Amino acid sequence: MSCVGIIANPQSGKDIRRLVALASSFSNHEKLLIVRRVLAGIEAAGADEVLILDDAGSLGRAAAEAYRTGTDGGGRGRKKLKVRLIDVGARGEAEDTRLCAARMRKEGAACIVVLGGDGTSRAAARGCGRCPLIPLSTGTNNAFSQNWEGTVAGLAAGLYSRMPRRYSRQVAPSKRLRVHLAGGVDIALVDLAVVNEAFAGSRAVWDIERIESLALTRCLPGGLGLSAVGASLCPIGAEEPGGLWIDFGVPSGQKRAGQKNRSGRKSSGRKAARRKRRVMAPVGPGLVQTADVAGFRRISPGETIEISAGPHQVLAFDGEREYVLSEGERVGIELDRNGPRVLDVPALLERAATGGHLSVLAEGGLKDPGKGSKS
Repeated sequence: MSCVGIIANPQSGKDIRRLVALASSFSNHEKLLIVRRVLAGIEAAGADEVLILDDAGSLGRAAAEAYRTGTDGGGRGRKKLKVRLIDVGARGEAEDTRLCAARMRKEGAACIVVLGGDGTSRAAARGCGRCPLIPLSTGTNNAFSQNWEGTVAGLAAGLYSRMPRRYSRQVAPSKRLRVHLAGGVDIALVDLAVVNEAFAGSRAVWDIERIESLALTRCLPGGLGLSAVGASLCPIGAEEPGGLWIDFGVPSGQKRAGQKNRSGRKSSGRKAARRKRRVMAPVGPGLVQTADVAGFRRISPGETIEISAGPHQVLAFDGEREYVLSEGERVGIELDRNGPRVLDVPALLERAATGGHLSVLAEGGLKDPGKGSKS
């Protein structure tokens, strides 16, 4: 049975950057409309079932109710989807997304549509395993999530759920940063920052002057957030194998431990070339800041950067402060290409068009798009 998961984060797009910058609030009503449009696209593709997170903001519940009562969907010649809520005891936290992604994977979802920013995508990545994500942008930092329209994303998700092997080439792994901590391993999808603060506080990071160093998996011009600093220095695409390491300066008492790759050889910290310069970057909506960069360099897959924490420092994962470091605590930051698999919506729909699958669906309703169509 073809099955798609949908996770909508009611908290995304509502952090402190509405006060310190000019960020717009992404209303839950708009998110609800996006979920309903995703459902319409999934239904049109002829999928059988949708699993929706029963979130703390009741977005999933409202969308499911609208669909079941006939307000949405039920197009002529198509049967209605089976829509089922996934209850994880949601509390409005990132853990809701992680738990739900893991449940959806176990219950047979072929892919998961995620509404939120980079932090929401990161939470889903921690639970989805090899189940592909379709990250839709409804947050503040959207370097990982995409601005695909809900109906279009739903259509692609539905097609993939029916024919995952046929569309396997339209799914690609992403890069990530594996962060080795004293208590285990965590991940970041876009950026990991060492911030000179004693507490996590309001979580969101917007002041570059407080950042000690920064690791990036991607940094392309046109985006907001910490990755914009990297884009102003050395643009790196999501498909490129490497990443970027930036030093903003070394405080007293902290020493760089050097870099090692998997072979155990040390690569010279001098390679980070002390190319001192000042750059300008749009780190938030309406918030353009300048940063004094002490040095930067590209990092390669499999390479591990080791740091020893100074006093009063916090690690920020994908723009949010989470882990308070102890002075002298050692952290290993490793870049790899084992991040969440992501479904390329435009590429999949192009594949569906050139293969005649959309024509078959239009002519035969729920007929298997793989039959009678071009390969």
